[in-house]
Amino acid sequence: MNTNITFEGNNLRLGDNPLLSGTPIIGGGGGQNGEGSISLEPDPNGVGVFLRFTAAEPAARHVFALGDLQGIRRFTCCHRYEPFWMTAAAGTRGGEVPVETQYLLAERDDESCVLFVPLVDGGFRAALQGAGESGLELVAESGDPAVVTTEMGGLFIAAGPEPYALMEAAARSVMTRLGTGRLRREKPLPDFVDKFGWCTWDAFYQEVSHDNVRVGLESFAAGGVPPRMLILDDGWQSIHKLPSGEKRLTAFAANDKFPGDLGPTVAMAKGEFGVESFLVWHALNGYWGGVDGDALPGYGVRSTARQSSPGITHHRPTIDNWWGPVMGVVPPESIYRFYQDYHRHLRRQGVDGVKVDNQSALESVAHGFGAGRVALMHRYHEALEGSVHTQFRGALINCMSCSNDMLYGALNSTVTRTSTDFWPNKPESHGLHLYVNAQVSAWFGEFIYPDWDMFQSGHAMGAYHAAGRAVGGCPVYVSDKPGAHDLDLLRKLVLPDGSILRAQNPGRPTRDCLFHDPTKEDVLLKIFNRNKYGGIMGVFNARYDEAAETPPLAGTVRPRDVEGLEGELFAVYAHHAGEMRLLSRDDVWEVTLPPLACEVFTIVSIENGVAPIGLADKFNSAGAITEKGRDAAGAYTVTLRSGGRFVAWTENAPTRIKADGAALDFSFDADTHRLETTVPGENSITLHLVSEAAP
Repeated sequence: MNTNITFEGNNLRLGDNPLLSGTPIIGGGGGQNGEGSISLEPDPNGVGVFLRFTAAEPAARHVFALGDLQGIRRFTCCHRYEPFWMTAAAGTRGGEVPVETQYLLAERDDESCVLFVPLVDGGFRAALQGAGESGLELVAESGDPAVVTTEMGGLFIAAGPEPYALMEAAARSVMTRLGTGRLRREKPLPDFVDKFGWCTWDAFYQEVSHDNVRVGLESFAAGGVPPRMLILDDGWQSIHKLPSGEKRLTAFAANDKFPGDLGPTVAMAKGEFGVESFLVWHALNGYWGGVDGDALPGYGVRSTARQSSPGITHHRPTIDNWWGPVMGVVPPESIYRFYQDYHRHLRRQGVDGVKVDNQSALESVAHGFGAGRVALMHRYHEALEGSVHTQFRGALINCMSCSNDMLYGALNSTVTRTSTDFWPNKPESHGLHLYVNAQVSAWFGEFIYPDWDMFQSGHAMGAYHAAGRAVGGCPVYVSDKPGAHDLDLLRKLVLPDGSILRAQNPGRPTRDCLFHDPTKEDVLLKIFNRNKYGGIMGVFNARYDEAAETPPLAGTVRPRDVEGLEGELFAVYAHHAGEMRLLSRDDVWEVTLPPLACEVFTIVSIENGVAPIGLADKFNSAGAITEKGRDAAGAYTVTLRSGGRFVAWTENAPTRIKADGAALDFSFDADTHRLETTVPGENSITLHLVSEAAP
């Protein structure tokens, strides 16, 4: 990493090169709030530097000029366009950086990278935005006019040659400095992430009921791919609509569409259909309009008018009226007791966890509580995570929570939705959906485990989204309507025991598309991930234009595109094409895809003359491999999580293949070195590829 970041006059320099020029507030220039200053503070980890901002007068909102961004070729960033969600953007000039940008990664002319991370500090949080042609500004705000400051540790900057190594190291520095949360690698994953799931949202929306849940589960059971995890989404709670328009929570028990509360529905799902993890939806504030204090007395509910920040209203001017202009807010001194009471009731109904939605709406009602939006979010999240740990052993999905005050403040929870919903009826959304999830995962995946949302297997774009989930390393759950399943597609993701082949890390864009917007540029979206053995890469044409015919896009796949994949010679298998090739690290496989089409590649290094691709009928073929190598007798062994169609590259044909002592028929193509056999059974099984010399 390059820690040689210094001020020289009114310029911030990276080594001998300018990084930001003409910064007006350094050493007493003028910002929005009069004269101020910037000072550099060292990073104890030696990765980058922290910038501390001082204004002349205290205020609840400051806009600090950073100067003109210099020497960059391209940038990528993620910015909020609503309180809840981020989207991705790419550009070439500082002035193009969107309002509410929460991280910015720039590629310089020498191909090195510079990372800019707006921070949270006390009651304040920061975001970046462009100014003029090439300028950058840092916006710091508390969300409460009574919470003011003159100083803030507002920005972290670091540079290095490799973007992913840079972001991993920078994340450690940021969290060491903030001390508000933990990194993803330090937090356990709840076990439901490895189970195939069904969410009721797109299937029934708010019309969900006990009877509808039964019909949905019967449909999956008839198809032979039953979900082991179920999310009962919005529509089950007891609510009341106030004259002012908002809907508020009135009871912990379910509404009359669930006779006898949730207990009978949970018992039915688990006892009759094999559901192992039953999660239910609720909003951070109880419901979209909060809690009805008359119906649920004792929590001190306050009716608070929504007041979103200027950055949010820049993108969504009418957002404060979306669910009514007022919210029933449980004050911070009561929120822990509220969650414990609510979740205790749910646990006693047999519920195993919660999906907690609408989290970032909290910032719009932070005024009047005396601590600012960051402190309020952290207080709420400590209460939420404490209750979930006590009542549900940590089974939590965070949703509508893509604000940096939450993402840097999640101490123990990790599974977090990283994009807006799967939109069945918006064809322009499908490529964007994968692009955004991969870009958000690149930086914020260091702090939380990304959830790429549900999709519908029977939808025309079901295979596209399924491939995205296979490379995303994320939970896999669908929102299929009863009878509207693509069962063959589901079997590409799900094993017979109901578990999924989840890759090891958050899926991220490859370096050659990282600084591009593949929904607007003629660039294929390539997302990589790793398994215990080998890599996986999804290649997607993300372009869609309703007004004009979009031509096919061409690109290349190389083994070196999978960051950290060791080896010099690789077997590469294309799932849809069914083709396998032998490639060195820098060899290219040329790919051409029509609009909104995809291909999935499994990439495995050749060792001991063998490269097992794994279960070729699965998108993440090599994810099915749990062990491989030579045994004491010299046979090459591969342990698979299930039976199925096994494919491998082998230098020579084996004499025979055995599985649990039984000989298997196999085929071998001497020209391509492709070995293939069908492995029986639905449980873990070990193959022995026996050579002539082995007994």
